[in-house]
Amino acid sequence: MIQFDIDGEKIEVSERDLFKKVLENELCNKPLLFKFFVGLIDEIPSYFWSASASSSGKFHPSHEQGEGGLVRHSLMVYRWLTMLIESDEHVDQEFIPSMVVASLFHDCCKQGFVQEISPTSGNPLTKHEHPILAAKFILDRVDKFLQDNKDFIEMTADDDESFKQDIAIVTSCIESHMGRWNKNEHSTIILPKPKSSYQLLVHLSDYIASRKCSSFDYDYFKKFVDNSK
Repeated sequence: MIQFDIDGEKIEVSERDLFKKVLENELCNKPLLFKFFVGLIDEIPSYFWSASASSSGKFHPSHEQGEGGLVRHSLMVYRWLTMLIESDEHVDQEFIPSMVVASLFHDCCKQGFVQEISPTSGNPLTKHEHPILAAKFILDRVDKFLQDNKDFIEMTADDDESFKQDIAIVTSCIESHMGRWNKNEHSTIILPKPKSSYQLLVHLSDYIASRKCSSFDYDYFKKFVDNSK
């Protein structure tokens, strides 16, 4: 739970509820994209909502440690992304919703599709290939979603092709979010590096959010708590 002080009142909000509220706010003009990803909230591995951002405790700032830390990290990646977008006048506005989604879901499969525990340390194992796993998790559900939501698509201004383009941006940002840290001595998999400006912004947001000196922006997220009353 995250505790906010709003007008002298202590209000607790679960990481999951805040995550969903941010998604709803940012995709208010993208109904098809919102419907797809709000549905994924119930499908992504359940550990995502309780795991620490750092399984060993050696990395990430203190607010991203412990229960719910991985979600708090994802929220701060989103927050840093909004700040970097504000500073870059050349960002294509059409890409922003997809970048936001990528920032929130980039670590949704960080420990794999099913959480595995190290037999030596007793800690959950971070999968080196987790960016690829997360992208696959999303892509594997696109066709069925479109098939099941034909009536909804006809009622909105969205269409299959624009939705698929949005998904392509989301998954490319997720796959490349590790930046130059794309190799691991225990794996033969080499992760893609950011190539486009929007991929780079998502990577930088993740990098900054995970620094030890980073802190949770309570003041910024208050607006989502106020809106949820």
